[in-house]
Amino acid sequence: MRTLFLPVSVFVFAMAMASSAAQSPDLGGVKVSWNRYNGPATFTATNSESFKLRVQVDRQGEAQPLTLRVELPNTGRNAWPANDVEVRDEAGAALLVQRSGIEWEKLLLPLPENVNSFVVQAVEPPGGWPKSTSEKDRGIQDAASGARVRIANWPHRRIAALSIRFDDSHPTHLSKAIPILREYGFKGTFMVNPGPKEPGSRQNFSFETQHAEWEAVMKQGDMELANHSAHHRGARSDAEMELEIGSAAEAIWKLTPGRSKLMALNLGGGTRWETSRTLRYYLDKYHQFDASSGSLGMDDSYGGRVEAFRKALTSHLERGLWCRMHYHYIGDGLSSSEANFRAALDIAKQHQDKLWIAGMADIYKYQTERNASKLAIVKTDERSLTFQLAVATDAKIYDQPLTLEMEAPADWKSRQVVMLDPQGAQIPSDADGSLRFEVPPRSSTFVIRVAP
Repeated sequence: MRTLFLPVSVFVFAMAMASSAAQSPDLGGVKVSWNRYNGPATFTATNSESFKLRVQVDRQGEAQPLTLRVELPNTGRNAWPANDVEVRDEAGAALLVQRSGIEWEKLLLPLPENVNSFVVQAVEPPGGWPKSTSEKDRGIQDAASGARVRIANWPHRRIAALSIRFDDSHPTHLSKAIPILREYGFKGTFMVNPGPKEPGSRQNFSFETQHAEWEAVMKQGDMELANHSAHHRGARSDAEMELEIGSAAEAIWKLTPGRSKLMALNLGGGTRWETSRTLRYYLDKYHQFDASSGSLGMDDSYGGRVEAFRKALTSHLERGLWCRMHYHYIGDGLSSSEANFRAALDIAKQHQDKLWIAGMADIYKYQTERNASKLAIVKTDERSLTFQLAVATDAKIYDQPLTLEMEAPADWKSRQVVMLDPQGAQIPSDADGSLRFEVPPRSSTFVIRVAP
């Protein structure tokens, strides 16, 4: 979650810029410039509120179309929540904005002839800005017995997580990637383009022609699908964007009946999207989460990919974080050779006892559930601890079990310790005998009891 920050008021008067490389002085980290334009029009940009930029254009008789470029900071204390940003004119009408599929913080604003004043602003999502619980909220300690319970950072005694992603629903995902992943016992996330063939699309249509094979993979249940848009070609309107995201989501849901609808969305590099809505609108409507950044590209053309992954994985293990890697096509002469693919998987295998290797949706669910959860003591006595788990996420969408870890006091350790659900049924502990318990991600009361 990005930190909300109220920048100091800054007033900037920018003269006409010679090219798209020219830009206005600092606006709390926001950069504004003309896009491929050289005089006489000028603009004034003012940033006096949190996540709200006002721009006034003086056309000075300019007759040709004008386009402004706005770049929002996406890291640090000034970072904007780019997925929640829209642009409106002085009358309050939403304007069409152009963005890259994987750089939503960079906006191109083609200005209609009658628009000379507009606002770039972040709109608070329905339900408010996300608020994460603290580590203190996610743990309890009984003062009398010393018993401790906490929500584990990751399930299954793991200290970090790894997701392995594949883009573009290429035929080698079925012929190479999935069989090799199964050899290693790893789960992959496959970003597919399930739309029907159409002119001008970058999609290779393998998903459409190999639909039965993908259906068989999904029935086996050991891989995960994600949304890469219907055709990997972008969109030129709200209606097109709705279709590209929505129809792809619908196609995936049909292959995964009875499962959570939540999935990763990546609109694709090299694509252009034009919409008057926030990306949040589409994410919420179709139960998607943004997976456009933070992943290590593994195409051989970048060079040294196996060693880059080794270093990235080591760093994520040290910090207890989610490491992401992604591929395109697997095979000799393609974007990633089979040898390099296997070499990276060998590195992951070496750390398998420390890594939760799972689908992107599974990992995202666990993180989100944990960040929305609290523990509280209800009552205690010398042989038991009753506590409340409160989870704020929707259990229909967020269904990844949470792991609770217990540290028993010294006088309990020589006895049998059990955990009971709200119905009084015993919850199995980890197979290794440690006091770790998987529980559904919904608000419930549990009891931990020690035998006499």
